[in-house]
Amino acid sequence: MSRTDKPTIAVDAMGGDHGPSVVVPGAVAAMSADADFGLALYGRTEEIQAELDPLETDGLPISIVDCRQDIDMGESPAAAIKNKPDCPIVRAMADHKAGKVNAVVSAGSTGAMVAGSIFLLGRLPGVNRPAIATQIPTIRGELLMLDVGANVQATPEQIVSFARMGEVFVREILGVQKPTIGQLNIGGEAKKGPDLCTASYELLSREDFEFIGNVEGNEFMLGPCDVVVTDGFTGNNTLKLVEGFARFLAALSERDELSDAEKHAIRPVLGVLMRDFSYEVYGGALLLGVAGISIIAHGRSSELAIQNAIRQAWMQIDHDLPSKLAAAHDS
Repeated sequence: MSRTDKPTIAVDAMGGDHGPSVVVPGAVAAMSADADFGLALYGRTEEIQAELDPLETDGLPISIVDCRQDIDMGESPAAAIKNKPDCPIVRAMADHKAGKVNAVVSAGSTGAMVAGSIFLLGRLPGVNRPAIATQIPTIRGELLMLDVGANVQATPEQIVSFARMGEVFVREILGVQKPTIGQLNIGGEAKKGPDLCTASYELLSREDFEFIGNVEGNEFMLGPCDVVVTDGFTGNNTLKLVEGFARFLAALSERDELSDAEKHAIRPVLGVLMRDFSYEVYGGALLLGVAGISIIAHGRSSELAIQNAIRQAWMQIDHDLPSKLAAAHDS
C-alpha cells in the first residue's frame, strides 16, 4: 500500500485500550464511508496488517508506517516526546509538520498528544495556549466546551482566545451562523465567582462576538449557548460528570428494586439518552490552537468512536480550520 495524493489522516493504530483490533476496523469504516481522504496507520506493521487482512480494503488509499516504540499511559508526556521518536504519536506529528499527512488521530496518551502537538506542530500565530474542546449534547443540540484539560490554569486573555476558537469551530464545522458564547461560572452576575471569571467576563463583554454572560451548572445541559469557555480544571471535571451521567443511566435500568416490566419500559428511553450522551457519537476531543489538526480520542474508544474521530479530522481538513482559527487571532 502506498501514500495517496488525497489529504491523508494519520491514525495511531496502537493507541487506546484495545489497540489495532479496534482502531484498524474503525479507521477502515471511516474510509469506507467517505473516500475523499487517505489513511496512514502508524504502529507495528505485522499487527496492523493482521487486522487489515480480513477487511475489505481493495482500492482504498491506506498505508502503514512502521513504528517500534510505545508511550505508556503513565509516562511523562514531555519525556516520551523527547525520548521515543519512533512511537506512533511522535512519528505522526513529525509527518504532519512536514506536510506528509494533514491530521493526527490517537486514542493513546492525552498528555502525549497535547505535548506532541505543541512541541512538534507549534502554536498558531496569536494563540498563547491551545485548548482541548469537546462537543456536549444538550436538549437544544450540541454545545462546544473548552478548555477541558489542556490548561489546568488560565488567564482572562486565554479565556477570550478559547472563545474565539470556539466561535470559529461552531460556525465553520457545526454551521451556526452567529454562535453565542457563555462562561461557566457559579452565578449569572458579572461580578460573581473567582477573579478569573470576573476578569474574563469584562474582557469577553468587549469582544465583537455574541457573549451572553455567565452560565451556571444547572443551565448547562439546557443548551443556553453554542460555546462555553472555562479553565481546563473546571472543564475537565464538568466533562467527566457528563460522561459519568451516561454510565449512571445504564445502571438505572439494572436496579434490583425495579420489576421486569419496569426495566423493560425504561430501557428504550434510557437507550436514547445513552446514545446522545455517549462519547462515541463525537469521536474525540479537539486540540484547537495548534498549527495542525489533532484529534484526541477516548482511551476506551470503540470502532464507532474511532470512525467518528477520523471523520472529525476530515471535517477540519475540509474546512481548513487551522487557517480560520489563525485569522480569528490576527489583530
